[in-house]
Amino acid sequence: MRSITILTLFGLLVAIVGCSSSSSTPPKYSYGSPDLQQTASEFHDKPANREVSGNQMPMKFIDTNNKEVDLASYRGKSNVVLVVVKGMPQFPGGLFCPGCLAQVNSLTANHEEFKKRDAEILMVFPGPTEKLPEFLSNAKVDGNDGNPKVPFPLLLDKDLKAVDSLGIRADLAKPSTYILDKKGNAVFAFVGETTTDRPSVKALLSQLDKLNAKK
Repeated sequence: MRSITILTLFGLLVAIVGCSSSSSTPPKYSYGSPDLQQTASEFHDKPANREVSGNQMPMKFIDTNNKEVDLASYRGKSNVVLVVVKGMPQFPGGLFCPGCLAQVNSLTANHEEFKKRDAEILMVFPGPTEKLPEFLSNAKVDGNDGNPKVPFPLLLDKDLKAVDSLGIRADLAKPSTYILDKKGNAVFAFVGETTTDRPSVKALLSQLDKLNAKK
């Protein structure tokens, strides 16, 4: 009788585990590089916490090839996800923001999901630019040693004019993410206060799905 009870309990446990495994659905997004996964998993799906008027949104930047990039050129063509990372903050000296590294890595890993939603990712690196290659290397998106190469434009804000226009100045910049629709309107804006206080890839894709559903 005792052996039957143990076998019965064992069978029930197997059934429960089996049901749990079969009902789980793999996510449609990736956290990117394994050693950056933990940081990226702490990003959130909080609602927008800022409103941005048309005259606040910087329109023109310089890319890493010293060419002008005008956000107006995307109007009528694609939505824009504009991400401002912290750059190389003075404090703590010589250390990049862990959330910025994880964010760029996860955006790179999920670039195709954004393209499916008619969205172009643009990343702004504020302040001094000599550390940008090191930043990309630490984020594992530099195209070296088997790393993917960041697939979206990298924009520079050396004099922090864009940072000041958006009101996100801190130690260089607060981590900030904006979504612009095809008319150039900022329909989502989130300004973070800590390294992981920023929207997840899943949250951004959800915002884009809602935006595209309004067509």
